[in-house]
Amino acid sequence: MNPHRSRVAAVFGTRQGSGYLLGPRLVLTAAHVVEEGDTAEAVVLGGVGEVLCDVVWRRKDDACDAALLVARVDIVPDEVSAAFVPLRWGELVRLDAMENCDAIGFPLVQRDERGNLNSEQLSGRVKPGSSMVSGRYVLESSGTPPQPTAGQSPWSGLSGAGLFCKGALIGVVVTAPTGWHNGRVEAVPVRVIADDPGFREALGRYSSADVAVEALDELSDREREDHEFEVRYRRYVARRYGQVETLGHGSELGRIVWPLDTAFLALELAETASRRGSGRSAEEVATGKRVQAALHGQRRILLQGAAGSGKTTLMHWLAVRAAQGDLPSELDQLQSKVPLVVPLRALAGSQGIPAAERLLGELGYPAADIQPVGWLARLLDQGRVLLLVDGIDEVQHDQRPQVRSWLEGLLSLYPDTAVVATSRPSAVPDDWLAGYDFTVFSVLPMSSADVGMFIDRWFASLRESSYWSSFRLRAERYGRDLRAAMATRAALMEMAANPRLCSLICAVWLDRQGYLPEDPMSLHGAALNLFVGQRDAQRGFSLTEGIALGLDEQLHLLDALALWMTMNGTTEIAGRRAVRIVEEALGPLGAHPAEQARPALRHLLIRSGALRETAGTITFEHSTFRDFCAAHAIVDKGHFGFLVNHAHDPQYEDVVRMAVGHSRRDANELLLALVERGDREPEHRTRIHLLATASLAYAARVDPNVDKEVLRRTEALIPPPDDASANLLAEAGTVVLDLLPDPDALTAEEARAVALTAYKVGGPAAAAYLERLQGHTDPAVRERARWGRARLGPVPGNAAR
Repeated sequence: MNPHRSRVAAVFGTRQGSGYLLGPRLVLTAAHVVEEGDTAEAVVLGGVGEVLCDVVWRRKDDACDAALLVARVDIVPDEVSAAFVPLRWGELVRLDAMENCDAIGFPLVQRDERGNLNSEQLSGRVKPGSSMVSGRYVLESSGTPPQPTAGQSPWSGLSGAGLFCKGALIGVVVTAPTGWHNGRVEAVPVRVIADDPGFREALGRYSSADVAVEALDELSDREREDHEFEVRYRRYVARRYGQVETLGHGSELGRIVWPLDTAFLALELAETASRRGSGRSAEEVATGKRVQAALHGQRRILLQGAAGSGKTTLMHWLAVRAAQGDLPSELDQLQSKVPLVVPLRALAGSQGIPAAERLLGELGYPAADIQPVGWLARLLDQGRVLLLVDGIDEVQHDQRPQVRSWLEGLLSLYPDTAVVATSRPSAVPDDWLAGYDFTVFSVLPMSSADVGMFIDRWFASLRESSYWSSFRLRAERYGRDLRAAMATRAALMEMAANPRLCSLICAVWLDRQGYLPEDPMSLHGAALNLFVGQRDAQRGFSLTEGIALGLDEQLHLLDALALWMTMNGTTEIAGRRAVRIVEEALGPLGAHPAEQARPALRHLLIRSGALRETAGTITFEHSTFRDFCAAHAIVDKGHFGFLVNHAHDPQYEDVVRMAVGHSRRDANELLLALVERGDREPEHRTRIHLLATASLAYAARVDPNVDKEVLRRTEALIPPPDDASANLLAEAGTVVLDLLPDPDALTAEEARAVALTAYKVGGPAAAAYLERLQGHTDPAVRERARWGRARLGPVPGNAAR
């Protein structure tokens, strides 16, 4: 019977590990246990003692971590080896979890006070659906995990142990992944080892045993086809979303790309108490938790956050970790599910959301044409899909009911589907999917500590970029200097709480060391100028594709493209259409626009870093620059009626704010038009009035009477009655803080909501208001105010507004 007590070995090579005897002189172990030497020692219970062994085969790469040792004498006496039964080699081909599996070895956790070894039997279930991308088996312990040890895993020393299922050896233990509180280990499948020619040759030299790996479970032809396609698809998702391009320098030569696991900051989420009641009051809802803790146990999530707050990055992180099968233990409810990322903006041009069999093709999966018929429908039916619906706010207002209908229909047909959907708070109400058990979370701004970590990581990423090699040695200093500068500038710290704006700040600081804009419009303008040619001009790239375009000319063409996208409610444009738009825009700039249109468009695609082309369609690299350019063009052409008529749609919020910023002479007219439309239309009143208020921060100058009219409308929305209203109010920005009432005049429910508003706005005035709230009579208010004030961190020295 296997595993056999006298075949479980302790191995002493480069480090102490474990192993399993394939015969009296053969030991299978992990390669990293013996990676730096040609010999090692092995010992087993009931054996002859420590025996010197030679390493005769070793393979250490992404797919395999195993080694074969041959002892110079028998490790066990003849009477012991005579009791060995033939070893079965097995594999799991289905994705069903297998119970009562074991790995026995000599881990650190079992050492006594003197460091003496003892064995440990780790029992639990093997989950073939976990870590599929890395090609490992996961053994999840059914017992209480050991406590962490200083400096190394408590399972250190278990590497090399055999993993057994149904009496067959199915793997070799190689690692204990982080994020699981020491509750699981991973093993290389023996199929990988047995298929290696070097292993088979070495085994044949020292043994007559034949290695035949048998399936411990069976798959039908259709199941095998589904399984192979799923593994291929998971690998694609892990690669496709496994990297992040910072907003640093967007041209082909200047991109700064870093691994998602390095770039990802586990931001904090606050659960939103429903406006209409969900059986839970705001007092019961946690103030804010890191992503893993907040989403613990949740299967249906509506994630709300401002533009650039990190929603999409979080979705990609969930997709990658789910594809790899290594989600943190807090998110075990999503483990083994197949992630399906649905960026709604990518489907904007299609006729609604396609049926399941066409969805992968519409989403651009390159191997969609070999998808087994009915594959996705079967996954949905089995409840094995994690649906990641990104950007409800990026669908036009009148199309959102179609998205909701699609989701409701899908969840009615496949009730076990897990869903995470994202939107801006103003796009859909928190009860938008009422009746389908969605929990609503708000993405919180980065804390001051998070901002510091973000900056450190951004500048550390320069070391990985060959284009920015000259900055590698100075990257740490640049980041340190920026953090020091921001510590004295409150306005910058407020902007940096948004990850997208924090990226822009890092980029501009890198380019203009010592100078940083203090307002959003100046920051976007400086970043766009950097993207569109300033660095190329400095490096002598003023002429490409046979045409010379100055900065103003490039911006003029980008304005034209962005205006067309915005006026037509789309985020992309067909290549032929783009050429015609560029041709029309070139007309006022000089002769021969028909001849110059294509070279000019290629120049923008190759050199500006603001555009990209995919499958014949052109989009802006970053929506923030599209909105900035569109707003400039709208102001230049006087399309204020269009803006006012679309102001209720969150898709146009940033364009409206930036248009106010671009409108030196007409800002007052635009603000009043927004206020008047809000007055006329009760169903859109709150959203439009708050948008007008938020736009004040973008305006260069506002008539005092206009300012008064805008703020008077906002005062009518204060205090917010609940968390959902507080989230909306925070979008109006810092001017809201001056309108908040005396804390003593608020009910407990209002005070809790106001505390959330103040925290999400941020800055010195918010910190001061939260300090006042800490004296409130309600303990829940005091706790929320204390929490919010602590996250804002020290108030920068230059607190003047």
